[in-house]
Amino acid sequence: MNASSPTPAPGDRLLRYSRRATIAAGVLCVPTVAGAFLLLPLWRAIAGLSGIAFAVSAGLFGLALAALPLSVIVALCISAFARVESLARHRIAPINLADRILVGLAVLLSAIPALWPASKAVRAVVDGSITIKQPVEHSFTVMSDPLVFWENVGYWVLAALALSGLAAYYWHNRWRAIRRQRAHSVATR
Repeated sequence: MNASSPTPAPGDRLLRYSRRATIAAGVLCVPTVAGAFLLLPLWRAIAGLSGIAFAVSAGLFGLALAALPLSVIVALCISAFARVESLARHRIAPINLADRILVGLAVLLSAIPALWPASKAVRAVVDGSITIKQPVEHSFTVMSDPLVFWENVGYWVLAALALSGLAAYYWHNRWRAIRRQRAHSVATR
């Protein structure tokens, strides 16, 4: 008789996925940090090459320089948001410190897109000027052209509000699902 293992709960599957992504981020972090410390010596060694060896080495060096940090960031994002989703679904594993840390990271990551336009608006108000770079670079000050200045500050504020509203909508739904799931697991114990 073939005894099959029970299928894990959806939250436990996401938890395993999150753990794998965390391990991947840690593993990718090692060559990223090592590359940052060895950046100049590696480049000096590559710069001493010539011909096809230089082209291939410089290409691989540039690819690693761009891809490794980006891979760490992507793995951390996957890890954090998979952990959030694991808490919003039925899972048997208890909530621990790693869950709380990764949920905090997910909250921080979801706030970052709204921080950029907010920083542009705050910087414009503090400096008293704003620069528009497209199609031709123009600077407007609050004293010389207040209408255009405040229109652009308003644009950045609206962009920050829109992005923070999207994050708030996501988290409102996630918190409700997490609370519902926790209440269900307490009731079934």
